[in-house]
Amino acid sequence: MKTNYFNRLREEAETEEGISDAAGREGASDAVRPSSESVYSDILEKIIKLQYAPGEMISENQMAKEYGVSRTVIRSAFARLEEAGFVEVYAKKGTYVSRMNLHYIADLLMLRTAVEKEIISELYQKLDQKKRQELIERLEENLEKQEKFRNSSGYLKAYQALDQEFHYLMIQSVGRESLMQLLDQNMLHIARWRNFDVVFDQRVPELIDEHRRILEDLKRDTSEYAEHSIAAHLETITKIAKRAIHSYPLYFTDTEFS
Repeated sequence: MKTNYFNRLREEAETEEGISDAAGREGASDAVRPSSESVYSDILEKIIKLQYAPGEMISENQMAKEYGVSRTVIRSAFARLEEAGFVEVYAKKGTYVSRMNLHYIADLLMLRTAVEKEIISELYQKLDQKKRQELIERLEENLEKQEKFRNSSGYLKAYQALDQEFHYLMIQSVGRESLMQLLDQNMLHIARWRNFDVVFDQRVPELIDEHRRILEDLKRDTSEYAEHSIAAHLETITKIAKRAIHSYPLYFTDTEFS
């Protein structure tokens, strides 16, 4: 069964170990060599986490050496990453991490907002008072854990997992997990933007406050307040786009955003 991004993130936060443990084993034997799938997943994860910066050249030969695998394995991983929109391969020039397209990400955020607003609407339609209260209690527990990261300047893996879990708890409560799996591949582009956005604007305290607002609005009698709060929470591009492009012009395909 395919593991989605949230589950991978949660597992890594719990174990504090990544697939990358297999990397860097130059000259590794066949017995410990990472699989083609793990190499692909590890490179993808590093792109999403901005360990490979947008626009950065990544070398097929260097990757093969670092992972202790053949160039064929790396070439296959690059082909999959290109198909997913995370790298661009140029004949005789090399492979480059794709820059972020803010207009495309804005469209994805609009799609995710529509989905999560519908999730909130379903909470009010499908869950009785007891089940809604149980959900609220689980969200409260999640927020208590988030508060421990309020003074964090980075988007730490453990906090990132809690951030994703907050949304997942609502999705799970109405049985819509498969819907998010359908969107998972495209949502990875949002995940990369999130890794930039949260650190660039030091948004962890703001995220916690926004989650608190969503939770408080879920305690109201109608869904419209929480729907408004979730939309405001997910709309992250407009207020920082110009500053982001000005500060990191090589990270984006956009020269302006409106």
